Parts: sequence; C-alpha cells; structure tokens
Amino acid sequence: MGPRVTLAFGGFAALAVAIGWFLLSSQVAHTDVQTAVSESLGAILIAMIVLSVIGAIRRSGTDE
Repeated sequence: MGPRVTLAFGGFAALAVAIGWFLLSSQVAHTDVQTAVSESLGAILIAMIVLSVIGAIRRSGTDE
C-alpha cells in the first residue's frame, strides 16, 4: 500500500470510529452532545494511537 492510501485509510478509520462512538454515546447512552463530542474525540485519539503502533510494527525491520 502506498503512503497516500495508508493515510486515507487511517483517516477514514478514525472518522468512522468517531462518528460511531458519537452515535453510540448520544443515541444509546443518552448523553448530552458536549459529552458525546468529547468522548468521540477521545475515540479518535485512541484509534490514531492504535493505527500508529500497528504501522510502526509493520515497518520495523524494513530498513535493511
């Protein structure tokens, strides 16, 4: 996969997690909008960290 495809996939995954978390929090848990937004921003952060670790693991050892 090229770097642009990987970046686009990561952005799409983070956005999908954020939207999903927002909908889950606001519709299922019935939290207010401010809390749901802050929770979805936290979910984006977690998704970015996980994707970063996966990318680092995949790239390790390719500098030979």
